[in-house]
Amino acid sequence: MLRRLSLRLRLSLLLGAVLALGLALGVGLLVLHAGARVRAEADGSTRLARDLVEATLPRLDAAPDPQVEIARLLADARRLRHVRVTLAGEEAPAAENDGRAPQWFSRLVLPNAAAMRIETGRGAILISPNPADEIAEIWQEIVWLAIGGAGIAVAAFGLVSLAVSRTLRPIAILADGLQRLERGEHLVRVPADGSAEFIIIAERINALAATLQQLDEENRRLVRRMIHVQDEERKDIARDLHDEIGPFLFTVRAGVGALARRATAPGAEPARLAEDCARIDAQIAALQQVNRRILGRLRPAALEEMGLADALQALAQGWREANPGVAIALSLDGASGDLEEATALTAYRIVQEGLANALRHSGADQVTVIVTRAKGALHIVVRDNGAGLDAKRHSPSSGGLGLRGMSERVGALGGALMLNNEPEGGARLTASLPLRDDVATDR
Repeated sequence: MLRRLSLRLRLSLLLGAVLALGLALGVGLLVLHAGARVRAEADGSTRLARDLVEATLPRLDAAPDPQVEIARLLADARRLRHVRVTLAGEEAPAAENDGRAPQWFSRLVLPNAAAMRIETGRGAILISPNPADEIAEIWQEIVWLAIGGAGIAVAAFGLVSLAVSRTLRPIAILADGLQRLERGEHLVRVPADGSAEFIIIAERINALAATLQQLDEENRRLVRRMIHVQDEERKDIARDLHDEIGPFLFTVRAGVGALARRATAPGAEPARLAEDCARIDAQIAALQQVNRRILGRLRPAALEEMGLADALQALAQGWREANPGVAIALSLDGASGDLEEATALTAYRIVQEGLANALRHSGADQVTVIVTRAKGALHIVVRDNGAGLDAKRHSPSSGGLGLRGMSERVGALGGALMLNNEPEGGARLTASLPLRDDVATDR
């Protein structure tokens, strides 16, 4: 139940309990010592009355009228506080209460009020304690202490509650700020006010809001960039279809039309028809190669059929055939074995982009590709001995669309991509992709 209460109410209840306990403790101590005080007063008055009676007894025998002397003795004894002196035969008085103290309190502080009996020749004299005045005084002290303590406790409770409320007021502001952040209002900022702890929390909330705002902006830029990349890819595919597949289709169609005319012409020669068929077949074969190249750009089929290591071997072999003057060295120890599909495809794209940049733009004659596994990650290095990078392209995000796309793909997998110049010349593309525990095995 306490967990459902606010911090302000918890502190108020705790403070109220402490004040009530302190007040009860003070009243309890007074009650505890009240009995000793009352007994001390009653014993002192009883002794004094006894001494008075004992001092008067020798005069009774010599007195002309002992009854008068006894009456005088009783009158003098009645002037004493906290004691009652009577003759035997009269009903022994109980401890009186003048109404200012409750009966339970009187019985509590003076439970046994035994009378003292003194024998005389004229009868017995009873001395009974009657500390009603003392009990009433103590009760009044307790009442006034309770009233005063309660007043002070209420005032202290009010002041401390007010101070606690003012101190905890920033909590409501901080909670409202967090709620607005939860709703997606990342422009919100909370005032750094209150104690040092609340100021620290407010600063952390503002820093979190700034980070979320920055992430929102980065996400918007990423979405715009993805749309731009998709548009560029569509343009490239459309250009390939128009510039490469279109002419082949036109040639095939023209060849089929010529073949049909020759086949229906009188005196058609089979040899000429066979030559036309061979030319059409060559055009279709070239069209298939272009189609495979475009499909390979969209999604490499060799990666699913052969695995990452063999797919990279095939990729490098294709570049060797297209660039016989460039030596491409491979070290693919980490590319063997099971890999998650997204990780393997990203690694393939990184090597593909690295080889394309090295062979098309750097003028290198040596390119090295290294793929290793270490510390739960797949590490990829593509380096060349070409011209290197200019000052504006020392990061993947500042490169072309291909490198920017690779950087975003690697970041989506939780990895890192770096592009640097080698000290001895050339460029170095480095990537690190985290591996899942159920498919990764360190080597």
